[in-house]
Amino acid sequence: MSNPEPENWLMAKGNYAGWSYTALDQITAKNVKKLRPVWSFSTGVTSGHEAPAIVNDGVMFVATPYNQVIAIKAATGEQIWRYKREFPEGFSAFHVTNRGVALWGDKVYVGGADCKLTALDAKTGKVAWESVVCDWQDGAYITSAPVAVNGKVIIGPSGGEFGVRGFLKAFDAQTGKEVWTTYGIPAPGEPGSETWPHEGQWKDAWKIGGATMWMPGNYDVKNGVLYWGVGNGSPWVGDQRPGDNLYVASTIAMDPDTGKIKSHFQYHWNDSWDWAAMNPPTLIDLEKNGVKQPNLISAQRNGYLYRLNHAADGGKINFVDARPFVKNNVFKSVDPKTGRPTYNEEAKPGTARSACTARASGAVRTGRTKRTTRRPGFSTSRSTTTTAWPTAARCRSAFRVSGTRAWSLRTSRSRSRKASSSSAAFRPSTPPARRKCGARPIPGRGTGGRS
Repeated sequence: MSNPEPENWLMAKGNYAGWSYTALDQITAKNVKKLRPVWSFSTGVTSGHEAPAIVNDGVMFVATPYNQVIAIKAATGEQIWRYKREFPEGFSAFHVTNRGVALWGDKVYVGGADCKLTALDAKTGKVAWESVVCDWQDGAYITSAPVAVNGKVIIGPSGGEFGVRGFLKAFDAQTGKEVWTTYGIPAPGEPGSETWPHEGQWKDAWKIGGATMWMPGNYDVKNGVLYWGVGNGSPWVGDQRPGDNLYVASTIAMDPDTGKIKSHFQYHWNDSWDWAAMNPPTLIDLEKNGVKQPNLISAQRNGYLYRLNHAADGGKINFVDARPFVKNNVFKSVDPKTGRPTYNEEAKPGTARSACTARASGAVRTGRTKRTTRRPGFSTSRSTTTTAWPTAARCRSAFRVSGTRAWSLRTSRSRSRKASSSSAAFRPSTPPARRKCGARPIPGRGTGGRS
């Protein structure tokens, strides 16, 4: 796993460093047009397939939506076995996307949308063990591929939009016993807790603050440091959780054996734009003055390409530079020493206040449904419809209902178009008055690729 053979594809991004490309060189830009299909395989499963095929010694493992894993002979397309687990009665989730499996020893590990982590015998597909990661009745669900490191299988749930306080859990690869849990939001008294409000009407915002970690992390094999990306805050608008809000929109460096956070870098404080940083940085060496230096490279949703330096002494993350790759009217400047941005307040949405921003979204996403999540003392509802276009202008406003923590976030795009909906469940809430950027909510189905 630390030095995978190029003819295999042993993890979601190919190697621990997150490179996502192969060292094989028989297929090139010049001869790729000569490739022809040899076989095809229909999974028989609807919804979007987002999991890369994991290949080991001629066997391909494919995870599908709706809690299925299929083992296939890579040379012929012949099915070896299929694992399928039914959802519990009453189950519901934002979507049932699965982003892949992990391998360790003689087992295949997969996270289920219904918050279960399952270990399967790689040869037979039989269940070796099953462990509970989260509670889907709280709004949590799993879409991430697990990461297997040092005999531990690590995974975290989605659900930040529903008030889930994000976390990662590590399980013993052989027994399924939980080893550690690390939260994306520090509790009162823990390092970083001072970046959350603990007095006044938002004093318990950290309990439902989001920061879910729903994409697999990367691992520095040489120094034994795990790097994981942390998602957006909840609610989306930051004035309902004043402060920097660690570790929202950050990369955290962790000890994979204990889950202890060693260091962090926050790309933007008090995230109010849903610019989740759940994609961890790629580990590469760059040469400077003839000396190779370890770097963390990440293209963030805020429209900046970040270069960070990770030191061998404890995995400390140091800011190097940040360069915009699309227009961004939110950041007035970025501190050249710390990387901390200064905001254009007119482009920061807030409660009962809209704002128009411009930056790259990376994909078209349309449609949202209504969901209510309850916590002690809280009732959080969301009914929102979203269409995201690359480099499109975006307007947002949030509305707080007096007496509860209920909130509704409406998002729109100025380059929008109508999309039909076949279900009343996807009808948008009543749109607010037209704002000066000229956008309005658009009805449509969710693409299933968001979180």
